[in-house]
Amino acid sequence: MKRRILPVVLALGCAAALSACGNNEDKFVSELKAAGFANPGEPSTEKEKKSKKIGKRTVKSSEKTIEVVVRVKGCDLEFAKISGQSGYWLDELHVNGQEPDWPGYPENLNREQTVALLAGSSAKPNGFTSCYQPNEA
Repeated sequence: MKRRILPVVLALGCAAALSACGNNEDKFVSELKAAGFANPGEPSTEKEKKSKKIGKRTVKSSEKTIEVVVRVKGCDLEFAKISGQSGYWLDELHVNGQEPDWPGYPENLNREQTVALLAGSSAKPNGFTSCYQPNEA
């Protein structure tokens, strides 16, 4: 009897873990839509594993970053957030096959703030001028 229950419990645990990850991605897409971004792309997740030595023990942890690309004024902007935490930031610009980091990592921008940032005179990543089209939606 125990041999039959264990695989079922393992399968349910794996399914719950997968749906929780997908659920966080869906929540992030919904969060971006609520901020005024009408066209978020498909979310992707990056995992980063860390280990830290504390005395004689090594403590391991992992962090999941959810990334979603949104097109604004001709530019593909990548927004990112740590899974399970509140808030997100503007991470990268995707242009000409390059992905330069966005300086200053502006946080929790809605669509209007993003448009103002693109039009403003603040520092922009390389390649920004080749994608930016102020008359595009």
